[in-house]
Amino acid sequence: MIRDTMRVIGTLPVEVHPTEAWERFRDVSRWRDWDWMGMADARWLAGSPWQRGSTLQVGHAPFVFRCRILFCDPPFEVVWAGSGLGITTRHTYRFLPHPRGTLVVSDEVFAGRGAGMTRPLVRWYWRRHLHGFRRWVEA
Repeated sequence: MIRDTMRVIGTLPVEVHPTEAWERFRDVSRWRDWDWMGMADARWLAGSPWQRGSTLQVGHAPFVFRCRILFCDPPFEVVWAGSGLGITTRHTYRFLPHPRGTLVVSDEVFAGRGAGMTRPLVRWYWRRHLHGFRRWVEA
């Protein structure tokens, strides 16, 4: 079996404090408000939200991933790992202090057959995703 890997990192400043960025991000039920295309079916599956070992579904049917929280240090960082569609992922979000408020960092590694071939689509999507978050948070 061939396993491709791909890493996509995106950053975008938002004009709110990291605590406010995290407070808005942590409400999974509102993710569809800023990313209706990619996060419409996001929801908690098991465990307490944002606790290590909790499970979360991210994505939009039929492209959903079941993810487990690996690390969470509010308001600065969350890491989860998941799988779906024959691809495994490890996604890290960071909310770092920045002169404009917060630098949001989305860092994801994909592995699996064909993962590398999706790079243009993934890069387009994560750019759209981050800009949607910024518009929603700053509104």
